[in-house]
Amino acid sequence: MTVRPPIRFPGLVLALGLASSPAFAQSFDCAKASKPVERTICASADLKARDEQLAETLATLLGNTPLSEREALQQAQTAWLAERNRACDDKSKAKICEALYDKRTEELARQDQTAQKRLGAVIAGIPKDPKAAAAALQRYDGAAAKAWLLYLYQTGAAQAADREKDVRRLASDILERGLPKDPYLLEEMKNLGDVATAETGGVLLFLRHVLSTTELEAPCFLFTKHGQPAFEAFGPFWGSSRDDLPELCQDARSIYDMPEWKKLAAVIDPAIAPALEERGTIRHGYERQFAVDALQASLVPSTLLEAPHSPEAKRAAEARERAVATFRGWNDFEAWPEAQHKAALAALPAAISATSKLYRETFKLAPNIADQAARAAADRFLASRFTLLTPDE
Repeated sequence: MTVRPPIRFPGLVLALGLASSPAFAQSFDCAKASKPVERTICASADLKARDEQLAETLATLLGNTPLSEREALQQAQTAWLAERNRACDDKSKAKICEALYDKRTEELARQDQTAQKRLGAVIAGIPKDPKAAAAALQRYDGAAAKAWLLYLYQTGAAQAADREKDVRRLASDILERGLPKDPYLLEEMKNLGDVATAETGGVLLFLRHVLSTTELEAPCFLFTKHGQPAFEAFGPFWGSSRDDLPELCQDARSIYDMPEWKKLAAVIDPAIAPALEERGTIRHGYERQFAVDALQASLVPSTLLEAPHSPEAKRAAEARERAVATFRGWNDFEAWPEAQHKAALAALPAAISATSKLYRETFKLAPNIADQAARAAADRFLASRFTLLTPDE
């Protein structure tokens, strides 16, 4: 599980009171600081940062904790605040205060990891009993639980009293008080429009954005159930390190780990590595596409033959065609030696053949469909690499 770095909110010092929603942290204005603890915190940039970090960690924990279990958290936090107020009543105690904050933040982070595992177990139960999962999610007040509940209502997997009204309410709650104050993320989510009337791809993209603020992964059932729209929604979006989250499910062993593909990669990847490195943070978007292509080819290979749904996916498909053509007609032998190109051409048929066999035997695809899907998997493998060498348009 990837541990996210804390999200900072400069200029806001949080006193960490509790309420019934993630928007629980009460702030105090350093310009009006009057209590000893307030003056101590406001006098130290390090303490202010710790105060903010602790508030964010506690916000996440509360959102991932059922409402019925929050009283214990409130009691523990109240006790800690009393201890903090005693330990931080003088500026000379700043180091002691910092250590107290660090210990409490680490403790809350551990509790949150446990809480997210519990929430993840609820989500994992959606395919078996979506109604029971919806009932369990209703006991939470965090953005992730609400986003999953929205997904269940909007896709019809669970019934809502008034579907459109309930979906809009959930979306509003998430956007207004459930997410980190990330203007770029909020803008993109608002650009999706009315989620209550959106197609499946839009709902999945909304869910993807919310999950990217958590440590929860995108479960495999989303891809096996929704196919191409899910792979599009959870593919590269930002073209930066933001694309690292949410993590993709790891239930399927990648077909590209087969020896035939390893042999092909051994003669291609050395030529691609410099181009990937030159992309800087944009490389995260390419790497996300590598991962999505591998998951699609390994988990639901028949979807490789589906037409793209979104305009962005159609452009990506066109870029793949250009990239594969670049591979087939390669002639820049200074960048990639001719001998390696010939070795790749020679290794490709064996990789396609082994994949087609796997698709027939494991996925029970008809021979002609298995052959087409194997060739499509090869195009994905080649395109994800040679797109790096195809001029942008």
